[in-house]
Amino acid sequence: MKKLAIALLTLTLVFNLCACGQSSSSAATTASTSASTASSEAASSEAASAPAASSEAASETAVSADAAATASATTGLYTNLDQAALLEAIGQFKGLCNVSTVNADGTPNIAIFVPGVADDSHIFFNWADNATKANVLREKTAIMSYDIADPTAEEKAGRHSGAVVKLELEEDAEVLAQLQEANESVSEASVVLKIVEVLPVG
Repeated sequence: MKKLAIALLTLTLVFNLCACGQSSSSAATTASTSASTASSEAASSEAASAPAASSEAASETAVSADAAATASATTGLYTNLDQAALLEAIGQFKGLCNVSTVNADGTPNIAIFVPGVADDSHIFFNWADNATKANVLREKTAIMSYDIADPTAEEKAGRHSGAVVKLELEEDAEVLAQLQEANESVSEASVVLKIVEVLPVG
């Protein structure tokens, strides 16, 4: 009888231990599955939000680039010389003139010169043979910046005035002859450029 009781007790303990082991294993499996699912969902959520964030960043960058590219056209800080005022300033030698051209190898060239006024739509340069002259005769175009500095101005916007000017080589023989006849400073050796457009500075 005693042996039977011990055997029954032993069987009960084994049964309970097995049951507990199965329960723990099931719980562990469930927990592992839940954690894996949560991790997958989080990864999917991050992956879904990444393109949106990337798109927003790209959009902001594009806006910044656009703003930088159009700033000079919208501030108008130094755009107080129209074509007539520009020609008057050139005639009075008020400012500093830079002429930008493209070399034969595609590299940029810029140099300081003193322009003259041929008429209300042309300027001219009496250049010696140099890179700028060669570039203009070859490419037929140039960009000129004209700046009048006033370091004594109280406000920043008043310290500079001027314009950026698109220029085109004048090749019309009749126009050139008329300009030479009307202005003794314009000769056959002069390089005459037509003002195509006056643009903002700054």
